[in-house]
Amino acid sequence: MKFKSLTACLSLSAVYMALAQPATIQQHREDRHPISGHFEGTEPFWDMEVRDNVIILNIVNDTVQDTLFLSKKQTHTETYAFRGGHIFGIIRQSSGGGCQLDITETPNPTHEIYFSYKDVTYMGCGKLD
Repeated sequence: MKFKSLTACLSLSAVYMALAQPATIQQHREDRHPISGHFEGTEPFWDMEVRDNVIILNIVNDTVQDTLFLSKKQTHTETYAFRGGHIFGIIRQSSGGGCQLDITETPNPTHEIYFSYKDVTYMGCGKLD
């Protein structure tokens, strides 16, 4: 009986350790392919600058700096699913050569972005460099 409880305890410890890994250890599981670009949207107005997977998001009365971790599954296309400490979403190349949500001042935006921040979903357009 002691052997079974020790095995269960070790198994639970292993699961806890796997879940508690810091992001730096988990980075090897995600692609570090750097992306850069500029995006913006309205309702309310926001803009986001992305440089080598680091974002600066200006939204409402907040300025957020965060690091984006890209999903490994979609980086071979022009679609990037991402997550950060405060934000998660998707950037995708627009079909038809232009952004369907063209609500920006950026001339000829090529990508759409959808992201969640503080439990609100935002959308907009922009370009990847």
